[in-house]
Amino acid sequence: MSFGDERIKQKKSLSQVFLKTDWPVRKVVERLQSLHITRVLEIGPGGGILTRALIEQPWKVTAVEKDHRFAEKLEDYYAAKKDELRGSLTIVNKDVLKFDLEEWLNESNEPTAIVGNIPYAISTPIVMWVLPYLHRVKGVEFLVQLEFASRLAGVAGTKDYGSLSVYAQLRAQIQIECKVERTCFTPVPAVDSALVFIKVRAQVLPDEFLRKVESVARVSFTQRRKKLRNAIRQFLADDALQGCPIDLNRRPDTLTPEEYVELTKFIYSD
Repeated sequence: MSFGDERIKQKKSLSQVFLKTDWPVRKVVERLQSLHITRVLEIGPGGGILTRALIEQPWKVTAVEKDHRFAEKLEDYYAAKKDELRGSLTIVNKDVLKFDLEEWLNESNEPTAIVGNIPYAISTPIVMWVLPYLHRVKGVEFLVQLEFASRLAGVAGTKDYGSLSVYAQLRAQIQIECKVERTCFTPVPAVDSALVFIKVRAQVLPDEFLRKVESVARVSFTQRRKKLRNAIRQFLADDALQGCPIDLNRRPDTLTPEEYVELTKFIYSD
């Protein structure tokens, strides 16, 4: 990926696959404009194609980049261009999973969004890292592997649906906005990607209870092709299943997130 005339070799170990076309960038900027934000956290700016578009807007941008080479190049770019830009840029050379999101959010009450072209290898940890803070941001716009996006937004009864779907959808509204072909990236990956918009649900259950739901869903999906009662035996004996609101002859992948909530309430009713 180039900055000016100098090229930096991407690292496979960091899943560095960068956009080389700007139409997905324009869609991200349009989404943020619709949210009327003034502050943005960008995860993994890499070659900076999205970063450059963000700081052309009147926004305060914080970019968290693990690779010191790209962090330094972004510093150089901003130093050279900042007098021409409407926005500001702070670059943090750090693994985003070690970045204190709560502390960053506490620094300002401004309307905020989180964006990023998320490395394939750590997509799940990053989404898990963000979900608890959705109520404090206007929205999250991620570019992720298409298969991962499909799992986040998976519908009961489909092959994409799993415990991750239940986990995410009980905390968030998830919208797959569009597919982004693999040819839009360099190096060209083996899979396509998608832009996903995530925002907090109107009503979210308490975290302690949601963790119980997730435990029930996770255990159930380890036997997704079998009857639900096989998995539920790990939580309740057969003689305690009388009156369960969910038909335990169903398969785990047919239950909606809301039905997993009902099942968990029954399991922990005492």
